Amino acid sequence: MTTLTKSWHQPAPTRQGLGELRPPNAEVWESRLFQDRKRVVANQSHDLLQITRAIEARSYEVGADALVLTGSTARNRRTRVSDLDYHVIGGNPDPGGLPSEIDLYSDEPDVFLAKLFRGDDFAHWTLRYGCILFDDGVLRKAANEAISHDLWPDVERKLRQAKRAVGFSRKLALTGDYLALLENSRGALSLTARWWLLSQDVFPLARDELAQQLVETDQCSLATALERVIHGRPRAALIDSSLAQAAELIAR
Repeated sequence: MTTLTKSWHQPAPTRQGLGELRPPNAEVWESRLFQDRKRVVANQSHDLLQITRAIEARSYEVGADALVLTGSTARNRRTRVSDLDYHVIGGNPDPGGLPSEIDLYSDEPDVFLAKLFRGDDFAHWTLRYGCILFDDGVLRKAANEAISHDLWPDVERKLRQAKRAVGFSRKLALTGDYLALLENSRGALSLTARWWLLSQDVFPLARDELAQQLVETDQCSLATALERVIHGRPRAALIDSSLAQAAELIAR
């Protein structure tokens, strides 16, 4: 049995976190793949793991370069509203016939790298905290580029996304469609939280971890509002009030 003498450490969720690491050599990157495969098993039930194995097999079949389990499952922070999120590099496997809770994102290797340089926070999240199931080298190259160039998500891009989402959700509040309001406000408040944290040089983690990160950056009211829509069913008027407060924060 081979002992790995050097290992990958997950970066701290800070502006400096990734830059504090050295570009990973082959041995360090192999240690990450080993750790991530263990997390894939530990963080999923038997049924969820079977879905992941199916996605992995289908990704191999279409010749993908890399497959990553992302989102709350990768962080072991699933909630009742969590999907199974995957990021495939260099392929586009068909998730047909598998449960509808799957969200599958696909990028070509050059597009993924370009997204990192443009500050796409989802691409950064995949690279920082996703569980890599396999990688032919494209993600290791991306990690080297991100570390060498000290890349960070685009805060203004996230601000624009949050502003649009909050505005749309506030319009939904006028329709009386409670379920649509609840679902969309969950996304809008999450985007607002992610924008705020990035603006404070904090990297946003899984959705169920955002509230604590918000508290640590003095945004307790937004933290409370987000917790309500993730774990409860607050009154429509209370949701609308929370969206108004989010809109005010964005405007400031």
